[in-house]
Amino acid sequence: MRATSVSERAAAPALRVENLDVRFVDRGKDFSALAIHALDLASGASLALTGPSGCGKSTFLYVLAGLLRPARGRVTWNGDDLFARGEGRRVAWRRANVGFIFQDFELLHELTPLQNVLVPATFARFSIEAGTKQRAASLLDRFGVPARSGATGALSRGERQRVALARALLFDPPIILADEPTASLDAQSARVVIDTLAASEGRTVIAASHDRALVERLGREARLQHGRLEARA
Repeated sequence: MRATSVSERAAAPALRVENLDVRFVDRGKDFSALAIHALDLASGASLALTGPSGCGKSTFLYVLAGLLRPARGRVTWNGDDLFARGEGRRVAWRRANVGFIFQDFELLHELTPLQNVLVPATFARFSIEAGTKQRAASLLDRFGVPARSGATGALSRGERQRVALARALLFDPPIILADEPTASLDAQSARVVIDTLAASEGRTVIAASHDRALVERLGREARLQHGRLEARA
C-alpha cells in the first residue's frame, strides 16, 4: 500500500445517520448515551461537533467509524449500512477510508514518531515502500515534529497530538474523524492543524472540538447536549 494523492483518492462518501441509539450500562442501570434522529452530511463536507464535556461527541465519532455498535439505528456512508457489515469488513472499510485522531492519541510510546506514523502501513505488508516513509516524514515535518526524536512517550502532549494527526493523514483517507485535535496545542501549532483540516478539499472532516477557531473554519456545526442533537448550522 502506498500513500495516495488528492487526485487519486476515492471520492469522499456522503453520510446519513438515522434513528441512532447508543446505550451503556452504569451501576446496573441501562441508559441512552446518544440518541440522534437524523443527520446528513454531503460528500466532502465538514462538520464540527460541539457541546459540553460528556455530551456524547466522542461516542458519536466512534460510532461513525464503526468502532462502537449502536443499540439500534443506521449509519450509512454512500448508502452502505456500516453495521450491516461483519466486524472484519468494518475493519477493512475503516482502514481504506478513515483517518481517526483519538483524543488520547493511541500511540505506541516506545516507538519513534516516524515509526508511529507508519504503523498503519504495517497492516498492509511487511516491507514499507520508500514513498510511504517519505510521506510520513514530510507530514511530521509539516507539523513540526522530528521524525526520529527518540521514544514518542518522551514527547510533550502537544507533539504527540501532532504525531497522531500525521498518522491519520498517512494514506490521505477520504474521511477524517478527529476528537479534540487542537486541545493540547499552542496557538501556532493549532493554526497549522486547523489549516490542514479546513483545507482538506474533497475530504469529509468531522471534528469534535471546543476550539471556536476550528469550529468556525469547518463551517457547519452540530451541537450535542446530553447525547441529543440540539442544533444544526
